[in-house]
Order: sequence, then C-alpha cells, then structure tokens
Amino acid sequence: MFNLSFVSKNTQNLKIRVINIVGEIIYTEQLDRFIGEYLKRVDFSNNAKGIYFLIAETNNGVINKKLILQ
Repeated sequence: MFNLSFVSKNTQNLKIRVINIVGEIIYTEQLDRFIGEYLKRVDFSNNAKGIYFLIAETNNGVINKKLILQ
C-alpha cells in the first residue's frame, strides 16, 4: 500500500500513472478540472516486489517519483 496525496491550488487536468520497470501501466487515473486536496490509498499487494515509477502529468509539467515495493 502507498498513499498518494497532493494539493492543487489551481484548477487543472491531471493524469496519474504508475508503471513498472518495463513500462507496463499498473495504475492510471485521470482527474479533469481538479482543484483541492487529493488523497488516495493504492493497494499494490498483488504486484511483484520491485521498482515502480509514479508519473503525474499536470498543466505545468510532469512529476516523476520512484517507488520501491519491498
């Protein structure tokens, strides 16, 4: 499990994805015209241990974070 949380002070379209090391999409969510606080718990208990990448596309650019599932 991991918690995904952020605050958007401006209305924007967001695309959130988690991909595995070979580029397969494990999780995706599209948030249209989102503003405010976002909090979601994502369950990865059915996924293999390893490295994953969280990619958040915003109106202002792309945010990349590495996730390690142990």
